[in-house]
Amino acid sequence: MEASKILTRQECLDMLKEYGTPPHVIRHCEGVAEVATRVGKALNDHGYNLDIGLIEDAGLLHDMARVKDEHWNAAADYLRERGYTAQADIIKQHMFYNPFSPVDKITETDLVCLGDRLVKEGDYVGTRERMDYIIKKAKRRHDETAVTRIMEKQDDQKRFINDIESVIGCTIDDLMGVNTGT
Repeated sequence: MEASKILTRQECLDMLKEYGTPPHVIRHCEGVAEVATRVGKALNDHGYNLDIGLIEDAGLLHDMARVKDEHWNAAADYLRERGYTAQADIIKQHMFYNPFSPVDKITETDLVCLGDRLVKEGDYVGTRERMDYIIKKAKRRHDETAVTRIMEKQDDQKRFINDIESVIGCTIDDLMGVNTGT
């Protein structure tokens, strides 16, 4: 497998600004990157070999086009045109990614998607608060299909989190230094 073309954090932030990503979305992307990389590093400390640079890039850039329709495709196309295919592949999947991989086959995509499901605005809030938030958003849009899809993903997400916590020996809440009550 060819090595991923990785950006620096500053290059990602510059790209977000150049693209016109709103500041509140950039804060969300920073939060997702922080959670995903922290979990990835903890897994690497327990024998995994995850590409932390790729996780950070994809986390920082996953919602760069959020103000556009089908933002996952718009961002993926933008990044692919610039040679960032590994990041584009993750970003293209982040809205509908399901199910998470088994714990012994965790990928960078799993962690970016997990981070996105645990961060509200720019803050780590855990599963319950984040899921409540996105369900309420879908209900405001009268998108019952999205509500159903989100509800169906919750059990898989709980399983995935429990499996990760078994490997790293602590809760993700503890890893993030917060008590969310999830």
